[in-house]
Amino acid sequence: MPAFSLKVEHNMKKNQKVLLGVLLLLFISFSISGCKSKSKEKPEKFTAFEKEMTNTDSMEVIRLVDQFFNYAENGQIGEAAGMLYENNDEADGEEPQPIDNKAMEKMKVLLNSLPIRSHNIDYIKFSEAENNEVKCTAIIEPAHDNVPEIKTVFYFKPIKYFDSWKLCIVDTNSGDRTIINGVKKDSMTQEFNKEMREKKLKQ
Repeated sequence: MPAFSLKVEHNMKKNQKVLLGVLLLLFISFSISGCKSKSKEKPEKFTAFEKEMTNTDSMEVIRLVDQFFNYAENGQIGEAAGMLYENNDEADGEEPQPIDNKAMEKMKVLLNSLPIRSHNIDYIKFSEAENNEVKCTAIIEPAHDNVPEIKTVFYFKPIKYFDSWKLCIVDTNSGDRTIINGVKKDSMTQEFNKEMREKKLKQ
């Protein structure tokens, strides 16, 4: 009986060594593959303009977007439309001009047709002085009684002219394109929300 017990103990020790060896091998393999995968990751490229952006710039852009929606949500359609500037890519370096009367009326019609209740800023992407992007979700009707919420998306194009920010709208009908492609929009939103939470915790 003791011989049998010793044999079991011996086999158990042997099995434990084998198991530990397998686990160690897996750990080493995982570590190596992890290092390889990390080495293949390309660092995200930032423009010189983006690197110069500060928290003050972000807060000013957020303030402008919030002001636009606050006007719209309170029925002040003229004031909301009056905040917008011409999105003229050819006017490189020139002072942005307010939208003309025709564009103003189109924006008023749009906002009157969308009774916006609330809004969320999904992300802000800085790139160049005249090429930046803010994605916003506007809630038209909150979810209720098993009915999903009705919402739409606005893309703003903030322009920095010297130390001042002006608000433009991305107009896809005029050939405008967003900076962030569809695949990256969700990750940008998650990153922006995380950044905002961290800033609130620091306050």
